[in-house]
Amino acid sequence: MSKQKNKNATKYASVRIKADSRGQAAALLIAANKKTYGRKVKLDELIELALSLVTSDHIKLLQSRSLTNEDKKEMLRQKYVEVRGPISRDEFTGFMMTSDFQSFLAESNRSTESEAAAAQNL
Repeated sequence: MSKQKNKNATKYASVRIKADSRGQAAALLIAANKKTYGRKVKLDELIELALSLVTSDHIKLLQSRSLTNEDKKEMLRQKYVEVRGPISRDEFTGFMMTSDFQSFLAESNRSTESEAAAAQNL
């Protein structure tokens, strides 16, 4: 005989998180459950609420935090290619050691800031 599966059964999954994050979640859960009436608030409900509050700005922040120094260097190289033309990775590393690189960085930062300001005005 085969077991009948409950179609309404909730599916659970394990998720690995840091011990500090687990501690924070546990503390919030304890605070949420300090009440006289009602059922216990479950960790899943707390996480669902937290996830619903994540904005696109939070996603952008997480994406920028995930960049390695090599990623940032490659992004600068791509910006250099757009502005000044093709350059190899090795040549760009050499360029980073020149005084011209500082002026390129300043120029790049100005254009990035003006692009961000234009995007906010839309």
